[in-house]
Amino acid sequence: MLGAFTKNKSLTQTDQEGAAENSLGQNIQASNQYQDSLNVIIAPWYTDNPYQQKLSDQLTQKGHKVTGVSCSTSSLLKTVKSNQTDVLHLHWLHHFFLEEESGFRAALKLCLFIVQLLILRFSQVNIIWTIHNLKNHQNKYLLLDNIASFLVAHIAHKLIVHSETAKAEVAQRFYFKNQQCIYVLPHPNYIDSYPNTATLQEARQTLNLPESGLVLLFLGTIHPYKGVADLLQAFKRLDSTNTYLVIAGKPKDQELANQLTTAAVNDAHIRYLPGFIPDNQLQIYMNAANVVVFPYREFLTSGAVILAMSFGKTCIAPRRGHIGEVLDDLGAFLYDPDSPDGLRQALHASMQASDQLSKMGQHNYQIVSHWTWDTIAEKTLAAYR
Repeated sequence: MLGAFTKNKSLTQTDQEGAAENSLGQNIQASNQYQDSLNVIIAPWYTDNPYQQKLSDQLTQKGHKVTGVSCSTSSLLKTVKSNQTDVLHLHWLHHFFLEEESGFRAALKLCLFIVQLLILRFSQVNIIWTIHNLKNHQNKYLLLDNIASFLVAHIAHKLIVHSETAKAEVAQRFYFKNQQCIYVLPHPNYIDSYPNTATLQEARQTLNLPESGLVLLFLGTIHPYKGVADLLQAFKRLDSTNTYLVIAGKPKDQELANQLTTAAVNDAHIRYLPGFIPDNQLQIYMNAANVVVFPYREFLTSGAVILAMSFGKTCIAPRRGHIGEVLDDLGAFLYDPDSPDGLRQALHASMQASDQLSKMGQHNYQIVSHWTWDTIAEKTLAAYR
């Protein structure tokens, strides 16, 4: 009896000790979970591109607090400190100094921006910079822009790029011998980010395009560096009566805009549709097109290519850099950008393979469908740590 009593008592003590250990373990786990939850600021915050919102949503679903801010340069330090921020995730730097009309004022803002970043770094705030471009699209204050990029690249704890070639370019530009701080994350897709219900017939009727025929599309802000003038000249050299070129987007160069207007007036096969394109209208242009053309002269990463792939479109683009990594010959007509006739030959090749374009577009869709926001958020968190 005594033995039985002692045995039962021993079991009771063991159960109690086990319960205590389990409780302690749960508390430690809860504590670790709380400590692992990060307070993130994304800056500057733009609402006209789903990139930041999609990333923020995924990070929030994983238990992290994400705040998008577009504060002034002078209030950056205060904003980050008041939010008890663990991670400052920078994107486009020009917001903090390049929007000044005076070069002198831009330089002063840059100094203020860099000083604040240094203070934040020494305050144990993890600074991350996703590098979308190596310079601003307007080529404004390029010396200041280059200085800012170099300094931020070396102040930041981690850099994020969207291709191996971008990593190599960044390492070379900013003199990184050790590239371990540069993380390569695929650019996530835009599937289901925009409405996509319009049929080809509906889209072409909206744009006053014939239901039959090949439609080539350039879509997006019209900067000279995007090679739209090259596209226009290459298209004019094509011999086709059933191919149409649609150029749609907001022009950033008046001389180029005038050139496009004149071309559209003189050629019924060229449609120039200037102006900002709302999100709910993107599907009209994408679904009216057979092929989306990217005649870019310079780029680091192209979200526009990812967008076209997300709509299941065949692409024409230079075989270079990020574009050469995400597109292949099964889904695109890739050309040598150094060849004077490369773009025209790619346009002609798409005309000759008109019966394969749908299949090629689906190939692109299958590729980009693997680059989900959930996966990219996990990899971004790895950079945050």
